[in-house]
Amino acid sequence: MAIHRIPSKMGTTRPILIKLKNNNAKSAIMKKRTPMKSKGYKLVDNVTKRNQGLISRLFLHPDIKNAWFFNGAVFGQTALEERIKFDIFDNINDTISDFRNRSRKL
Repeated sequence: MAIHRIPSKMGTTRPILIKLKNNNAKSAIMKKRTPMKSKGYKLVDNVTKRNQGLISRLFLHPDIKNAWFFNGAVFGQTALEERIKFDIFDNINDTISDFRNRSRKL
């Protein structure tokens, strides 16, 4: 829908913001991040400060070994390879235990 260049430091390539028409197009582009990174391009998703804070909290938690933002949600991976979706106001310990309790019931 729209592309805008944003200011940067003198002598560096100016980044651009891209607004896409639908989420499917964004997902398709974001899946191509790795090949584009090897060519010198960097693609990042627009993450709010609150979600950035949640990701930081997840990385500090001893049970979480990885955390990421995907399609508007924050996910964490535990040491037991469980992928859990977290919300901004979640208590991390409670969310992990709730996920494990739900998994046992299945």
